[in-house]
Amino acid sequence: MRIKFLGTAAAEGVPAVFCNCPTCVKARQKGGKNIRTRSQILIDDDTLFDFPMDTYMHMLVHGFDLSAVKRVLISHSHMDHCYPQELCMRGAPFAKNMTEPRIAVYCNATVREMILADTGREIRPEIAATVDIKTLHPYDDLMSDDMRIIALPARHTKGEECLVYYVERGGAGALFLNDTGRLDGEVYARLKAMGAKVHFAALDCTYGNGSGTSGRHMGLVDVVEQLKLIDGAGLLAQDPIVYATHFSHNNDFDFDEMSEKAAAYGILVAYDGCTADVNA
Repeated sequence: MRIKFLGTAAAEGVPAVFCNCPTCVKARQKGGKNIRTRSQILIDDDTLFDFPMDTYMHMLVHGFDLSAVKRVLISHSHMDHCYPQELCMRGAPFAKNMTEPRIAVYCNATVREMILADTGREIRPEIAATVDIKTLHPYDDLMSDDMRIIALPARHTKGEECLVYYVERGGAGALFLNDTGRLDGEVYARLKAMGAKVHFAALDCTYGNGSGTSGRHMGLVDVVEQLKLIDGAGLLAQDPIVYATHFSHNNDFDFDEMSEKAAAYGILVAYDGCTADVNA
């Protein structure tokens, strides 16, 4: 699999909308890898993990064919992970000569209701008929063409069955843990029992070098702890590729500083546009 980070920020972006805190001022001054848009990941040009309001900009900046995306895996209903209004444009007269005639959206029940409500007033019936919304629950295990998808329980928003995902293609397995606090070891034990193997992992690091005391997000302290649990469950492949991502402007460290901290644990720091080739 080829995995590309299109965006690597939390909801407010870095620099954050309307913000002039020291972190945001520094990000504007330094630019480059310190500029972060809302989190989204592209897998092999045909699969998206999350669908934020920056999706259109990601398509422009990174030059991929959005109409070629066959499936979208959505974690939860917050707008930086689910902005379904764009789906209203996925068909004539707004879009012509599309690469793929249909798109499948995998999500929880809350997101399904959100998509139907937010697109209901404007989406044309003939476009709606090409959007397949598939409701998932934790530990659902399915095949979508040649991609295996396992939904896992996230720890994020009370009252919503938030999800994170494991995907597998060509024998390579990838674990995407955006927008979640620490998961219990039993989650990884169960994933191991399902025959999974993690060659690549992207973990929520909203709080930078700190720890997610809210329980809804993580920092580097938590990422390291989670990797120990993942390894303890026997999930980690030899020499896995591990990234920290989903950074908030409340993290005081810039890209270089964060990279230095993470490198001590063999962890890479994601930035908008970085790519990883993942092999079994």
